[in-house]
Amino acid sequence: MAIKTISIKATNSQEAASKVSEALKGFDPKLLIFFASSKYTSPAAEFEKVFPNSEIIGSTSHSEYCGSEYQSDSISVMAIDKNSVEDVCLKVVENIDNEPNIRETINEMQDYFGGEAELFQNFDYYVGIVLFESSAKAEEMFMDRLGTTTDILFVGGSSSAAESGVSQVYAGGKSYTKAAVLAMLKTVNGYDVFKTQSAHIFSERKLLVTKSDLHNRILYEFDNRPCNEVYAEVLGVPTDQIQNYFVSNPLGVVAGEEIFVRTFDQIKDGGITLHCGLPEGSEVNVLKIGNIVSDTQKVLDDIITYQPAGVINFNCLYRTLEIINENLVEPYCNLFGRYNSIGFSTGGEAFLGHINETSTILIIK
Repeated sequence: MAIKTISIKATNSQEAASKVSEALKGFDPKLLIFFASSKYTSPAAEFEKVFPNSEIIGSTSHSEYCGSEYQSDSISVMAIDKNSVEDVCLKVVENIDNEPNIRETINEMQDYFGGEAELFQNFDYYVGIVLFESSAKAEEMFMDRLGTTTDILFVGGSSSAAESGVSQVYAGGKSYTKAAVLAMLKTVNGYDVFKTQSAHIFSERKLLVTKSDLHNRILYEFDNRPCNEVYAEVLGVPTDQIQNYFVSNPLGVVAGEEIFVRTFDQIKDGGITLHCGLPEGSEVNVLKIGNIVSDTQKVLDDIITYQPAGVINFNCLYRTLEIINENLVEPYCNLFGRYNSIGFSTGGEAFLGHINETSTILIIK
């Protein structure tokens, strides 16, 4: 088997690493990806001790998925050997809130595989994973620069944490805050990437963002009017009730048939904060969340028409909370139980930009 997935619970990181090592006895991972509850204080360091020849990346998580299981206080692990991923180049970009220039980093990653010509000629075999530490609130800028620096598609998510936990991302045996972990993979049989969101257009009315603070993710005006008034007007509800609709009626940047979701967080400083920033000049629609299970199943069935080696699901924490509230955890997880899969509840998703209330999915063939 080229890919193995494991879900474990332990009293500490050392015990967790021991359990994973035992479960993978005789298996030689080229890449180890893990999503760990923030209750584990040093999982990457302990994994590096037992897997010294593996590239290791990971993130803290509010909650974890593995196959048909949904857990909290656990660690979900995907171990990938050279039968599925021939090689990996791993880089960490720190202090992403200071808007670093990432061109040199990307050039180094591309040169590792033989340069742009090699990647272009074998484009269907190279894919990137990006894991953000979410407290930096710098994903929008970073993804924009990433998209202008390389044609390799990077997908992933932002760290989350259990209640009172510390948000971190991991590379090798180290943990990082305010950083992005980048892994460029050369797959053996190729890959697929897609996103799905159970969000549909609620109103055809286009709203123009005329005043916003992109850095702090605060929206102030639609169409030169207070955004709270316009949002309430579109929904047909009193202004003092709009916070009840932030999750069920997010905003969406609509590009043809694609929808990129942006969700309000809280009323603050004369505006409304967002989980993903919106620059001035953006046009958005107000959306409506539908049935997450049926919408996700349709997309999975349409795209995964073969038996994949592994599936990684970067699933928004809001989607997790919704399936919990609607008692849909079991049917949702059963969709991914059909595959060799892991996932976690993210603080935002990466797919051609920074988005939320979305599931971004990487399939390794």
